[in-house]
Amino acid sequence: MNDRKSTSPSPTQPQGKNGHVSQRGMLSLAMSLVSLVALGIAMLGGAKLAYDLLANPEGVKTSLLAAVIALGITYMLGWLAAMVAIRVYANLILPILLNLVMWACLAGICYLYVEILVRLYGQEYDFWRFLKYVLVMLAGLAVLVGLHLVIEDHNLRPFSIPLLFTSLIHLGLIVFRYVFVGGKFIYIFGDLFFLFGMSAFSILMLAHVGLLDPLRTRFTNHFDRNSVSIRTQD
Repeated sequence: MNDRKSTSPSPTQPQGKNGHVSQRGMLSLAMSLVSLVALGIAMLGGAKLAYDLLANPEGVKTSLLAAVIALGITYMLGWLAAMVAIRVYANLILPILLNLVMWACLAGICYLYVEILVRLYGQEYDFWRFLKYVLVMLAGLAVLVGLHLVIEDHNLRPFSIPLLFTSLIHLGLIVFRYVFVGGKFIYIFGDLFFLFGMSAFSILMLAHVGLLDPLRTRFTNHFDRNSVSIRTQD
């Protein structure tokens, strides 16, 4: 259907044709290391920031905006390095490692969701604290979706199961709190906001309706067209 020569990279080989170390393999390895280190730093920093926002009574000890910018830049560096390693140098190992990173990220999101549920159940938060809960959760989900876009043909369905299960626990806590224990009416809106939001996100992951396919296709086409100049032949 298309006579244009394919620019998709072939899998990286550890050695060149002459038996020498492949420059392409070295670049692929370098990009993979940069990606994993940067993403690891960003996730550790994000976990510390989430702890300061949710669990630390003293709050964030540094400028919140500065911390968010620093973490955002670090994550984007890791994300771009992963894109280059996979889409340009066709690294076959990094997608497997990133999938493990995604499961670790999902575990952190579920733990964060449980911590937020405890605070929602206690009904001792104000609007601004609730807004922090929402922003922290959105950041975690954005990290997960971003990594999903890096890996070609990645399936998010298995990742939806823990989130759906946690949402079911949240529903049970809502019923227990407002039916058996009793609670202030105004706080049910915060519970329902989180319940519907997380449930909708999980259902979209499970349904796999392809909402992110156009964006993934744009990334793929962009790297196919513009990455030839930074590839090496050996």
